[in-house]
Amino acid sequence: MKIEKQITDFIQMRIEGKSFDEIAKELNTAKSTLIDWNKKADVRTSIDEGKAFAINSIVKAFQFDRQARLKTMLEISKKINDELQSRDLADISTDKLLQMSIANDGRIMKLIDTRLEIGENESVVSWEAGNGFFQFWLDE
Repeated sequence: MKIEKQITDFIQMRIEGKSFDEIAKELNTAKSTLIDWNKKADVRTSIDEGKAFAINSIVKAFQFDRQARLKTMLEISKKINDELQSRDLADISTDKLLQMSIANDGRIMKLIDTRLEIGENESVVSWEAGNGFFQFWLDE
């Protein structure tokens, strides 16, 4: 029973990235014993799955953080756009308006330069933007 607990602890410490030397010290076990445990298929599988789970957790946490940042940036962008729409642009030079227009067109194309599908079933209306033009079709 003590060995099973040590193997479980060994697996957890390997998932955490601890070295054989560190684990040997903590478990008061010979390094050669740990290496033998590490060679067992079920132990290797548990370590690999544990590491994959840990990485997946980090990725999920990052995605949620990324989603929160994106939401915040979109909210700020909406406020800026709302304010801009309420303003008169008459005092802006033609050159500056052209630069703003070109930059805005570029941002729009980046936003829509992917294929979008609208609907929940196979028969949906799709559109794709690429090279500055739109293509429309019905998926069958």
